[in-house]
This record gives sequence, C-alpha cells and structure tokens, in this order.
Amino acid sequence: MSPATATATAPERAVLDAADAMFYQRGIAGVAMNEIRDSAGVSMRRLYSLYPSKRDLVTGWLQDRHIRWMSWFTDTVERHARNGTDAVLATFDALEEWVSSPGYRGCAFLNSIAETDEIDDVHRTIIADHKQALIEHVTSLALTDHPDAPTWLPAAICVLIDGAIVQSAVFNTTEPVAAARSAAAHLIGATS
Repeated sequence: MSPATATATAPERAVLDAADAMFYQRGIAGVAMNEIRDSAGVSMRRLYSLYPSKRDLVTGWLQDRHIRWMSWFTDTVERHARNGTDAVLATFDALEEWVSSPGYRGCAFLNSIAETDEIDDVHRTIIADHKQALIEHVTSLALTDHPDAPTWLPAAICVLIDGAIVQSAVFNTTEPVAAARSAAAHLIGATS
C-alpha cells in the first residue's frame, strides 16, 4: 500500500480523488495543476506541499488507483465466484460491471502508458507492477479452480482482459467482454 493511500489526510484524499476523476476522464496531459487545486478545494501551496510536481502527483495517483482498482476488482470477482461462477470467468463478470458503469474510459494504466510526454520510468514501473499484480491475481484464481492448467493460462486470460477493456472503450459496448469471456471458457475447457 502506498504511503499516500495508507495515511492520506483529508486534503490529500481530495487531491487524489480530483486527480483520479480528471486524469481518467481527460488524460494526464489534459489536466493542469490549477484544475486539480480547484476541484480538490485546496490552495496551490497545499497542493505543492503534497505533490511538489505534476509528475509526483501522477505517481501518487497511479499508486492510489492501483490499490483502489485492485481492491474493487478482487472484491467483485469474489462476489461473482461466491454465486457459483468459475473464478477465472468471474473476472469477466466483474469487467462487464465496470465497462457498463457511467464514465467508463478503459484502463487508466493503459491510457497513461500512451501519454509518453507525461510519464517517466517511475510511472512505467507502477503501470507494469499493476499489470503484474493482475496476472498474479488471475494466476491464484486459475491455480485454485484449475490446478492442472498450463502455466501460460493466466497470462493468456490477462491478454483477453486487457483486449476486452480496450475494445469496450473503443466501441462503447460490453460485447468485447462477452467475447473474451467465451474465449476464456474455451481455454479453460481445453486445458481441463
């Protein structure tokens, strides 16, 4: 857990929430620090005492987004799996909920990696760590429900997940999630 999330003060939480809403909706380059300040209701001095630069704010935002998204994702997958759904397939049921939610714009991490002028190696590492955590979570689900599955299965499932996330944002539909879920079901059946 990042220090920002674990011990966030009310002003810091307000800044991270404002950054999350704006960066996710408009991209990192499309948001100025004064807009974050105004939305968070903090002074510019307070904003810069929390995050001395926009790059520092992006770092804090990505760390916070990772923790909050993974928490939502694991909880939602678990809820679907408790209803009897295969845990690996429940990942797609969770995605369908997310894709159907108002304001869905795809994966904040994939969107951010495309902003080459706005991110640096620290950000790329956070993004890679996020995607690795997703693979590790899917691996744990696969090992539990499909212990004899080949080692490549979780990585293949995550490729389907990322593809479904991107195509759902591009086409503004949940159909890619349904297609990816069907492909995952086929892979699971083929490897059982």
